[in-house]
Amino acid sequence: MRLILQQSFPLGRFHATPWRLSPFDDWFGEWPPSPWRLVRAVVARWYQWRREIGEVWPAGEIASLTHALCTSEYSFHLPERGHHCIMLRQYQPAEFGWNPKSDKVPGVRGYNTSLAQDNAWCISPDENLFWYIEGDAWASDLVEVLDRCLERISYFGRVEALTRICRVSKGPDTANVKLAEGKSAADAVPVLVPALDAELADIERVTQDAQAARNIPQGARLLYALRPYARPFREVPHRQPYRPKGHLIQFALGWAVAPELRATVRLTARFRSAVLRNLIRAKTGGATSAWSNSSDEIRHAVTEMIGKDLRGQPLQGPRRHAEFLVWWDGGVPTRILVWRDVRPFNDDEQDAILRAGAQELSWEAAGPDAAAWKVKLVPLDAAVPPPPGFDGASATMWQSLTPYVPIRHHLRGGKFRASEAIENQIRRELDARGSALASKLVSVHEIAPPKWVAVHVPRRETGKRPFIGDRRGYMLRIAFETPVPGPLRLGHSSTFGLGLFCPVAAE
Repeated sequence: MRLILQQSFPLGRFHATPWRLSPFDDWFGEWPPSPWRLVRAVVARWYQWRREIGEVWPAGEIASLTHALCTSEYSFHLPERGHHCIMLRQYQPAEFGWNPKSDKVPGVRGYNTSLAQDNAWCISPDENLFWYIEGDAWASDLVEVLDRCLERISYFGRVEALTRICRVSKGPDTANVKLAEGKSAADAVPVLVPALDAELADIERVTQDAQAARNIPQGARLLYALRPYARPFREVPHRQPYRPKGHLIQFALGWAVAPELRATVRLTARFRSAVLRNLIRAKTGGATSAWSNSSDEIRHAVTEMIGKDLRGQPLQGPRRHAEFLVWWDGGVPTRILVWRDVRPFNDDEQDAILRAGAQELSWEAAGPDAAAWKVKLVPLDAAVPPPPGFDGASATMWQSLTPYVPIRHHLRGGKFRASEAIENQIRRELDARGSALASKLVSVHEIAPPKWVAVHVPRRETGKRPFIGDRRGYMLRIAFETPVPGPLRLGHSSTFGLGLFCPVAAE
């Protein structure tokens, strides 16, 4: 008669060490599980079952069950994705006594510890191990007894190796592990099985028994098994689900130390660089991630993300490229925004932005401490409403969220240049964008003392300027005759988060 047992491990691990083998001497743990372990577990649960029902124990039932288990042949169908876990070593509580062990040094009573090594096998809770048991001694009533015992097996191996095991009518068509007498290959592993003439006394021996303390206990024998080839684990590339095509992608910011306002451009510039690396890497099939090493075809494909043409010159006219901004709420940076006004982001651009958002970013200046000041980005889905100014609403009054940095210096030699006044520069910038906003501009007022902020300096200009550092930024309030739509961003480095304005209620 053939019996099929189905076994699973809900916690995804099977912890067991072969008989009389130290965990430090065994690198793999017991796999497949030994039939000797199964027989001892079934016999132990038979006693539990009979005590529970409280009836007179049938004479000879346990002996018949033991005989059927010991005279059967065993084979297995192991899960395909079973793998040896990373080896762990932990200190476990041992005997209870004085700690430290000395009658001269004051101490306390407690558990001593011993170092234990955990050789476990990782088995998905969704996959099953199948046992094939074939023997002539299995009568129908004895099979029912076996079922009652299997119901009560809650762990297998070490106590934390929780398990479910039951008899099923059908399993995989063939076994992928069979037991043989001799070691047919160098990687064959020993498996302890009950001897054909094993008796109940052999199965019930405790480890302190002299007969059980042998490498092969009395009543057992060694057979050998070849484990099936386990395919190596490979990381499955995770592609973020695409959102409905839109002009705005938002990330929430998480940090231990809040980024400083003056470091806004450092943060957005590094995020932009990460986005471009991911986009170019995807466009070139991994051949390069640098714009300077890309072909004209690739450069053209990323023009509206990087904001420069094939020769590296800034795009002229209305803004067609992506802008990287930081949203501040109550003086605290809460979001990073990626915005493009002309057309929505396509699938490749979304993927590059989301991949870059999975990396940590540093907002500190380059140096040995840059890695210590990092922020984490959490993508926000389309259910999160856009911030004010990006939601299509209009307003007549706009106030600085990040400092406005004039494109041209309005002070020279400490003297004020009327032609380069901040209001005049803002008018010219609005007019240069081809909008009608310049004619609607009423007033520009400073609402706070100026502060120093880092600005973006293109790589092509780093060798031309004798000094590259912070610039003076101004917090402004701008009024228009009629409501104007957002988003409103003006001045130097406005595509990197400076000069961002937020609508406010008119006074």
